This record gives sequence, C-alpha cells and structure tokens, in this order.
Amino acid sequence: MPTFCPEELPPAVTGEYYNTTASFSIPSSLTVDGITVDLISVSLASISGIPLGLEIQPNNANSTYYPSNGEEFGCVTVCGTPLVAGDYSINISVDVLATAFGFETSITENFSLGFVVIQGETSNASFSLSNLSGCAPLEVELINNISGPGTSYLWDLGGYGAGTELTLDLITDNFGSETTWNITDQNGIQVAEGGPYIDQQEQYFHTICVGNGCYTFNIYDSYGDGMQYDNVIGSYLLTDSEGNVIAENEQGANFGESAQHSFCIYNDTPSGCTPTSSNPTLIFEDSGEYEISLITTVTQLTLTSLDITTLSGGWSGDVEELFWGGPDTYINISGGDINYTSSWVDDTETPFFNNINLSLEYDQVYTVSFYDYDSVTDDDFLGSANFTASTLGEFMINGGGNTAIINITETTAAQFEDTETIIVYDSIDAYLDIDEDGYGDINFPVNGCDPSLQYSAVFNGEDCNDSDASIYPGAEGTWSGIDNDCNLIIEDDEVIAIEGCTEEGACNFDPTANVDDGSCEYNSCLGCTDPQAINFDPSALISDGSCEYADCFGDFNNDGSVTVADLLTLLSEFGCENDCQTDLSGDNIVSVADLLELLTVYGNLCE
Repeated sequence: MPTFCPEELPPAVTGEYYNTTASFSIPSSLTVDGITVDLISVSLASISGIPLGLEIQPNNANSTYYPSNGEEFGCVTVCGTPLVAGDYSINISVDVLATAFGFETSITENFSLGFVVIQGETSNASFSLSNLSGCAPLEVELINNISGPGTSYLWDLGGYGAGTELTLDLITDNFGSETTWNITDQNGIQVAEGGPYIDQQEQYFHTICVGNGCYTFNIYDSYGDGMQYDNVIGSYLLTDSEGNVIAENEQGANFGESAQHSFCIYNDTPSGCTPTSSNPTLIFEDSGEYEISLITTVTQLTLTSLDITTLSGGWSGDVEELFWGGPDTYINISGGDINYTSSWVDDTETPFFNNINLSLEYDQVYTVSFYDYDSVTDDDFLGSANFTASTLGEFMINGGGNTAIINITETTAAQFEDTETIIVYDSIDAYLDIDEDGYGDINFPVNGCDPSLQYSAVFNGEDCNDSDASIYPGAEGTWSGIDNDCNLIIEDDEVIAIEGCTEEGACNFDPTANVDDGSCEYNSCLGCTDPQAINFDPSALISDGSCEYADCFGDFNNDGSVTVADLLTLLSEFGCENDCQTDLSGDNIVSVADLLELLTVYGNLCE
C-alpha cells in the first residue's frame, strides 16, 4: 500500500503563504500472508481535513497511478495561505485495484498526515489581536503595542466596538482656563482628556467610550484652589450609561491642585460605542471579513514660557535694592528629570520668561520657585507654586504670594497607522472531541462552528480512543497495559507497571521491575566476594574490600596450594621489573631465581 513521506507535514503559519510537497511510494507488488498481490492501479479517492485557505494538488491530473506500469512514485503539493490555527489531520482515502492468482479485487485504504497551523503574528507595529479568525460569534481583544504617557488611540472598528459610554457633566467656576481633566487606564495610558475652558462659568458635556477595565478620572486646577472662587462654585459629575455615579466633586469643589477617582467598568451588555481604550474588545456576530484600523498618536508637552504677574515680597530689604531699585528675578523649575534655572532679569518685578522649551512628562507635578538674585548677599527665596502637566493651554499658577501664567504646547512626536482584517466563519470542518484531549474521532465529523455542540470540536481526527483522555497520538504512557500513543504497540511506559529496585548494582535489584520505587539499597549485601579468600561470604553481592588471604609462599592465586596455575602465573610475568607479584627472591626482577624458588615448594599445601 502507499507509504507517505513525511508522515507529518512541516507546520504552517496563519496569514503566511505555504507550499510543501509530500511524496508517496507505491510498490508494484507486495506479499500479504505469503500471497503475492500485484497492484494494477491506485487512485486518490478523497482528501478531507484540509485547513481553510489551503488546497492539495496531486502531481497526476487524474489522481490515478499505475504501479504495474512502473509508476511507483507520486506526490501531492499542499499550498495556499492558512486562515485558522490548530492541529489538523489530513485524511486521504485511496482505492486500490489489485490482482492475485489471476483474480482482480478492489481495496480501500485510509491514511492521515499530521499537520499543525500556528497562529501568526500581525503584520503591523501598532497592535496585535487575540484572534485573526474564528467562528461567529467571535470575540477579539485588540492589544496595543505602543503605550506610555502622551499616547492616544483612534480606532476605526466598523461599528463593532464593545465599549461603554460615560458622560461627564462639568460646570466651571469663573476661571475655566485653570481646569483640565483626563482619564487614564490601569497602565497609566490616557484614553480621554478635556479643558482648559473659557474664563466664565459654563456647563460642558463630554461623552467618553471605554472598554471593560479599570481607570482613573483626574481633574486639575492650575491655580490650586479647585473649581471655586468668590462664591462662584463649579462641579463635575461622571456617570456610566445606566446613570450610575462614577465620580463627583466634594462639597464646595475646593479640591486644591487635583483630585482623583478610581473606577472599574465590567459591562456584559456594552453600549456598542467605539472605545478610546488602548485595548478594546470586539464581538462579531456574523460571518464575513472585517477590516479594522488604528491611528496611534504619541504627543509631547512643552513648557514654552512663564509670565510672572505677581511677585511676593521679601526682596526689598537687601543692600542691592536700597541702591538699585527692583528685584533681579529668576525662576527654578523642578520635577521629574527637570531641574532648570533661568537667567535673572534685572530690576524687574514681573518679568516674562520666553523660549523656555522644557519637555514635560504627562501627569507629573512640577514646582516653580521664585528668587531675587543678589550679588552681595544671599539670593532671596520668594516662594513657590506647583502645577501638574496634563494638557496644552495657558494656565495660571499660584503659590507663596506669587502668580504666573504658564504656556504649555502639545506637539505630535510620532504617529502610526495600521490595518488588520478579521475573518469570521459560520462553518468549519472539524471532529468531535468527546474526551477533551485535543484529538477528535474521524468517525464523527462535525461543523466546528455549531453552537449546539455538547463537546469540543478539533481539526484532527487521529484519536484512537475518544472516550479516554489519556489516549491520543503522542500521549505519555500510563503504565496500564494500554496503547496510550495510538501507535498500535504497547511499549515502554505503556506496559503494566511493576515497581521495585531497577538498579542492577543494588542489593535488592529486581530484574522484573520496570518502575523504580526508590527502594534500592547497597549495604545488606556487602562483604568479601572472592571465593579464594579465607573470609569469603557466599551471600555477599557487593565487595567491600575486606577479603583476606592465607600467607602461603608461591600460592599466587590463593587456592590453598602451589600448583601448575601458580607456575603459569610466574611464567606470564617472567622478565617483570619493579612491583612484581611473582618476585619471590626479592631482587626486583622475575627471573630463573624465582622459578627455582617456586620449584622448591611446588606441590605444597597451604595450612
């Protein structure tokens, strides 16, 4: 019958073109039970279990081979772009026309080729997917590969986003330019932002779409007095799609420089909006091809200028100011990796510092310290003000009697645009896997996308016993006397276990044991194992070096007498120099003198 090579095809990768060849040999004749059978023709009757996206092409157009005419080899080409990852078995059925004793007979034989399709990586740099293909309904998690502060995401999910819509109701005080906010995910990635606003009390509504996960709502006031001033009080209220309150301000809205509210969204029935989350989840209910895309933008905040509008006192008592007038003002900005000191501005109480151009980290708190430079005495520290870098705009900061307006710009440092296609199926050829061991039964082909299946469906049908999860191709043996790996042979770790000591050198070695039980011991059988020794122990199996021998001149083999055996031992060492066993004369050489010594005691019995 045909023999395929290789028995298992090289693995393929989803989304990558695949092309390989499997060859098979067809003998013109073979012997079965002593009877010679001649093969007339072999036809490829059917091929099933081919992964989606691939096809098999025989080298013979009609798929029929005639070994009797010398056509003893053939091949098939497996090619295409696989779409669904999994372990497959390509099942090949052949019809054989044979003759024996002049009679023709038809035989059908079945073969299988093991085949693995590996999930490929996405081809873009911006994001990856948990699934590129699968059965409807298909849930796909999009995993962003670019993250960090200042990163934002614009997804085009074709209306299949599984997000939850949040609503922010925000009322400013009379200084809306001081107010900004953002929402960050559990990785610190910003998913939404807003502000600054105009300097009069106004109400603003923002809708934000987020996926399931945990987030933090951050609200900032650059002046440091919250959203209230001179009896004009602002507020904020963040709610989910069902009206549940997620975050709101405390009474009076005086939260200082910032306030934070942590919350989590776990919604089984999302509103269907397109989430701004870095890792949204999609659900595709129907079969088809779906294209999704993402624009990832990485931005950079830059502090460009600082305009002091009010400088605190404490600078006028020095010698310099008595003679030369106003303060020589300079600033220091610190926070994160920044420690910047400006040049001083001569005799100016409210200078404007331009072209500062410091790169800021998102959500980092910075401190602006105000100083008066004095050439004779020590510089005067005039107080400090803090601000949190969150977004672009002009912001008023305040602290220690000082007031200043800072200008922060936001520029695009990099932008990435990528697209992927997701394929959803309503039907996939598969096999029922009743015992859930990852291998199905070829006798039970099913639609792998059928939601009514009570058991798992897999892409291979090579299980030889689908009622026992310990039996499948390549399985480890269970020492139970069964064919665990489906190779039709009970061998090695499949035979029935016999526990015992399997170390041959142990005292309790059991030659029938095939599983070592850790009982081997090496002390009970120690002793002298040399029968020629005077303390020979016939029960000893392992020599402990304790053998003792009778001191008998010329008895080299310690058998209790001087015999031909001892003479032969001496002759075998004749001519030996230094450390010689048979040097009876003690002259460090085995010679005629030693032979004469031995002959004088030849035949003696040792006492």
